Amino acid sequence: MASRRSDNKFGSVHNLPQLYTRPSSASLLSTLGRLKVQPAAWGDIAAASQFDEANLPRYLTSIIASSLAWIEEESVREQVWEAASSRLSERSGRTAIPSMSRTFSIPTPTSSSVSITLREPSLTADNLGHKTWLASYLLAKRLPSLAPYLPAFKAGGQVIELGAGTGLVGVAVAAMFDVHVHLTDLPAIIPNLLASVTANSLSITQGSTSVGELDWSSNPNCYSEQHKAYDVVVAADPLYSPQHPAWLVATIDRVLKRDGAARVVIELPLREAYAPEISELKSRMAESGLTILVQGNERGFEDWEENQRGTEKTEVGCWWAVWRWGPLSLTLGKDDTTVS
Repeated sequence: MASRRSDNKFGSVHNLPQLYTRPSSASLLSTLGRLKVQPAAWGDIAAASQFDEANLPRYLTSIIASSLAWIEEESVREQVWEAASSRLSERSGRTAIPSMSRTFSIPTPTSSSVSITLREPSLTADNLGHKTWLASYLLAKRLPSLAPYLPAFKAGGQVIELGAGTGLVGVAVAAMFDVHVHLTDLPAIIPNLLASVTANSLSITQGSTSVGELDWSSNPNCYSEQHKAYDVVVAADPLYSPQHPAWLVATIDRVLKRDGAARVVIELPLREAYAPEISELKSRMAESGLTILVQGNERGFEDWEENQRGTEKTEVGCWWAVWRWGPLSLTLGKDDTTVS
């Protein structure tokens, strides 16, 4: 459940407007506005709820169940019911939360930062790409430090993001470097991805972007040499099924240029359930001729975990790496960075 952040001082639900007093619609709408759960964003200081969260669902349900007969205009009653329903859904887990926009502050190579606003539709099990996951945020923040290992970032290169989701990494690359970034994902994800990329056009001051469908499971025989057009492949948190390691590596093989400057950048959360897939990915990358140039570990906190309460978050370890063609390998020590 999302973190609760508010500057209001209601505290107990008994201090909220009680229905038996027939509060005005303005009072109810103002109260429901203050009860809104703001979308979390990494780096924010999340304060504990200043409400009696245990009893708020009952309060909200009572408003939804009430006829609100003392409010004359039906359209206004509808507004109150809708607001109460929204506040209740915000407290019912990530999959119940309606569509929202979230803004992320990403550091740039010039020590400034760029603000990237992304739209996140309601999360469903079959559209996990509609959420901005921790690995995407960590990789976006790491881009300036990885730039020395990515020659194409200095030479107007071509970059493709696989499994772009909400587009945070790809937009961050285009906002920081003079490159063209092609953001790709499955057809169901594309409309929201395109909307997010378009919404950040003013932030993309260095490079350029395009958006397109790319299904990793497609027949590799349909790809010709002209598809090997990208200097850099980036992907964040791309493994969600046993088939993904094979599909991902095959797709990289199809789109990555065969030259000494070509690079692959991936960041993965070290989820225990996906340990076999991570191990298989590493093996398949090596078998394809790609060697790790630099790698490291970092930790962060997922901001939209089910069953969260107050300021509690789930800490997640992540691993990142940069690959290149050839045998040369350089491994950095572990990175102790923790991002909340």
